[in-house]
Amino acid sequence: MNGGRLKMARGAAALCCLAALLLCAPPAFAGGGGAAGLQILKSDISPRAMGMAGAFTAVSDDIYSMTYNPAGLGQLHFPEASAMYLSGFEDSTLNFLAVGVPLPIKGLGGLAKPVAGISLLTSDAGSFTQRTINGDGTVTSGSYDAQKDLALTFSYGEKVFSGEVNLEAYKPKLDTYVGMSAKYLRSTILEEYTASGFAADFGCLVLDAEHGLSMGVSLSNMGSGLKYVSANTKLPTILRLGLSYQHATIMDQAIILAADGDFYTTEGQQSYRVGLEYHFEKIFNLRLGYRAENDNPGMTVGMGLRYDDMSLDLGMAAASEVYNASQLSFTYKFSGIKVKQYERKLKYKDVEPSKAGKPAKEAPQKAAPRKTAPKQDYPQEKKKDSDLFMIF
Repeated sequence: MNGGRLKMARGAAALCCLAALLLCAPPAFAGGGGAAGLQILKSDISPRAMGMAGAFTAVSDDIYSMTYNPAGLGQLHFPEASAMYLSGFEDSTLNFLAVGVPLPIKGLGGLAKPVAGISLLTSDAGSFTQRTINGDGTVTSGSYDAQKDLALTFSYGEKVFSGEVNLEAYKPKLDTYVGMSAKYLRSTILEEYTASGFAADFGCLVLDAEHGLSMGVSLSNMGSGLKYVSANTKLPTILRLGLSYQHATIMDQAIILAADGDFYTTEGQQSYRVGLEYHFEKIFNLRLGYRAENDNPGMTVGMGLRYDDMSLDLGMAAASEVYNASQLSFTYKFSGIKVKQYERKLKYKDVEPSKAGKPAKEAPQKAAPRKTAPKQDYPQEKKKDSDLFMIF
C-alpha cells in the first residue's frame, strides 16, 4: 500500500514536470490570437485571483478553484458559496455563481471527504444598434445583443495521498489532490446563431505544508468546440502550471507568493503571471500582481475584507480590456454546518443475551428450557414406544 502511494506521489510530480516541459515548448498547432471562441473562458474569474494577476493554480484553496484547478476543491472543509459581478467595457457584464459542498462519504482515495461543486458563468457583450437605409430614403434602426455566453460547470476534487516521501536528503510530507470538471457551454451571437458543446478540466495539486510549498497543474477547456451553422470554432484550451510559497510573518499575519505559466494551446500564446497576497490579522488582505501577456500585459491590484465566515473581495487590472476591468465578489463559508461522514450500520443478532437494557428475570426463562427440555422429551418418547408395542 505504501509503495502504491509513493508511486502515486511520484507520478503527480512527474506530471507537473511534464507540464513544465510542454509549457516551454513551441505549440505545434498554433492558431494565433483570437483563433478560439468563448474568450470568457480565458478570463480571471475571481477578484482574489485577479488581484494576484491570475497566479492561482498552486493556491486554489477556495470555491474559485473550479475555474483554475479543480483539485483545489478538496481543500474545502465546509460548504461555501460565492457570487461575483464584473462590469467591463461599456455595457458588457459577467456574472458568476458557485456552491461547493463536502460530500458525506469517503473519496476514492479513502483519506478524506471529497468535495463537489457547481457553478454558472454568464456573460453579455452588450448590444449594438443596426441602422438600415430603405429604398425610399427612410432609415430604420433596431437594437441587437452582440453575444451572450453561458458555462455550467460540475466539479469534483479530493485528497488521494498523504504521507512522507523519501527524496534522499529531502523527505517532505506531501498531500496530493486531484480533481476534474465537466462543462456545458452555449453561445448566441446576434440573437440568431446559437452553438453549444461540452468540455472538461483536469487538475492536480501537491502541498508540502511543513515548508509552505505547493505545486499545481491543470488542463482546462478540453472539448470539440462550438459549431455555428457550418463554421466550427475551437475552445481556448489552457495548460496552467503554478508554484506558490506561504510563510507566516509577525503576530497573526502571513504572506503568499505565487507564480503561474499559462499556455494557450489553441492560439499558440503564453502568459506568465506573478502575484502576492498579504494577510493582516485574518481580517484584511492586500494583493498585488503582474502579468506578461502577448496582447495585454499590466499590473493588477486587489483587496479583501473578512469577518467571521463572510468575505468581500475586489480585484482590478491596470490594463484595459473587455472582461478584466474590475471584479467584486461576496463569499460565505457555512462553518456551522458540519458534514458528517456516512457510515453503513451493520445489522446482526447477538449470539449471547445482552446484560444491559433487559430485565434480569429474562435470563433464567431462556436458560430453563435448555436444561429441562431433555428430561421432558425422553419419557414422552418412551411412553409412545410402549403403547405402540402393546397394540402390536
